[in-house]
Amino acid sequence: MYERFLEPIIEQFTTGEYYSEVCQAVEEYYRKAGKVNEDDLEYEQRMCIFMDWYLFDRDLPGVDLPPIKYFFRQRRKDFGNEELNIYKDLCETIHSIFRLKRFSWFGSSLIVLDLFNGKKYKVNNPEIIQGFSRGDVFEARLIPFKGAYEFSKGFCFHPLEVKPFIINEIKKVKHQERRQQNKLILELERMKLDHLHYQHRDIRKIYQFNP
Repeated sequence: MYERFLEPIIEQFTTGEYYSEVCQAVEEYYRKAGKVNEDDLEYEQRMCIFMDWYLFDRDLPGVDLPPIKYFFRQRRKDFGNEELNIYKDLCETIHSIFRLKRFSWFGSSLIVLDLFNGKKYKVNNPEIIQGFSRGDVFEARLIPFKGAYEFSKGFCFHPLEVKPFIINEIKKVKHQERRQQNKLILELERMKLDHLHYQHRDIRKIYQFNP
């Protein structure tokens, strides 16, 4: 599994001189995606999403690279061929909003559609398939690993009632730079969190951008 290759990166960039950086990153993430409480149903999922965002997306100050790419630049001369290819792939994760198209034959993988670029991906995670239903719309990160894709641990499933809204907002930014797409993904996280906190409110008044 890819997780063991992330362990040295997590160790290096969440402790010691980087401990305060993680604390700042948490506050930044909360401002962008909403503050999650420890007793929230999705707390663990959100912390997984945060850690992925910190490792794969957020540039370190003074470096202008996220931890994964900075680690690769620092260590690539020490890698053998297998590690070199694995860490190259880890620098190219796919973070997006997906729709579940179908299950593959024998239920060993999922076929998902990236709603930003229209590409389909086959994802090998048989142990989590039971948590999915055809048509689900969700935020996830695909990890390229040894010629296949796996999901990272963090998911944000959006209610099906707001799928038209999400698709419409994606259309507005799908041809813009990646920074704008990531901004929308985080804003949708915030809306989902508000929906969990205020379930008595009309969901269509939560999933909206105020003028």
